[in-house]
Amino acid sequence: MAAPRWLVTGAGGQLGRATLALAPEHGVTAIGLSHAELDVQDAGALKRALDELRPDVVLNCAAFTAVDRCESETDAAERANALAPRLLAQACRGQSLLVHVSTDYVFDGSASQPIPEDAPKRPLSVYGRSKSRGEDGVRAAEGEHLIVRTQWVFGAGGNFVRTILRAAGNGGPLRVVEDQLGRPTWTHSLARGMFAAVAAGARGVLHLCNEGIASFYELAREATTEGARRGLCPKVEVIPIPTSEMPRPAPRPAYGVLGLARARALGITLPHWRDALAQYLDAEQGGRDA
Repeated sequence: MAAPRWLVTGAGGQLGRATLALAPEHGVTAIGLSHAELDVQDAGALKRALDELRPDVVLNCAAFTAVDRCESETDAAERANALAPRLLAQACRGQSLLVHVSTDYVFDGSASQPIPEDAPKRPLSVYGRSKSRGEDGVRAAEGEHLIVRTQWVFGAGGNFVRTILRAAGNGGPLRVVEDQLGRPTWTHSLARGMFAAVAAGARGVLHLCNEGIASFYELAREATTEGARRGLCPKVEVIPIPTSEMPRPAPRPAYGVLGLARARALGITLPHWRDALAQYLDAEQGGRDA
């Protein structure tokens, strides 16, 4: 049998790069197209790309993820996060499985235990609302699809962990919020989980994250401690603060912890976030594209 053929949109981003790097070990032939190579907001371009490449799976990693900028750039957020997934789902219908990446920001953060896939969506921000509408557009197209919600992603490119390591390099102490909770997730773990989910025939909505729960303070403290051990930054003090002391344009879910029961039932369990972070930092130390 021929290897499954995946088309990865937004291939220049963190998750796109990880997916392309890991595809061969999963028996997948992956073709990556960056935004410059494929504008996912162009229905005609999408049709031409799918007609030419004939992928079995389209992984949509393209998105406008600058959460605070979305508050002022609402049209751009709507086009990238709501319109584009709907157009892509329509183009894939009857031809390819669409795997669309979404976020915990579709929830309002009022939960007190891990959030299941079928929990009501109540986004707080422009980013969250645009991503929620993107999910709705994928469903409305009535094609074969898998919506993968994840959170707190770090990998190759700009991310929270790299930002913290860079800040530590400028000296401490660092003040980091402690009252927002989630699951830090390495792109390599997430990509492997998505390959496994597709192979298992998962459809609908699936939460995929590294195991374990952390606050941003705990993540920053672990990143700087382990980063200092590897010579990536000096050892600095990390001070926990409430969100109220660091106001941002876009509200964040206080408790965005995604429930992983469905993934576990499929036999998909990603490593604990501390182990994933250690592997990521090893790659950073070695100068490898993480």
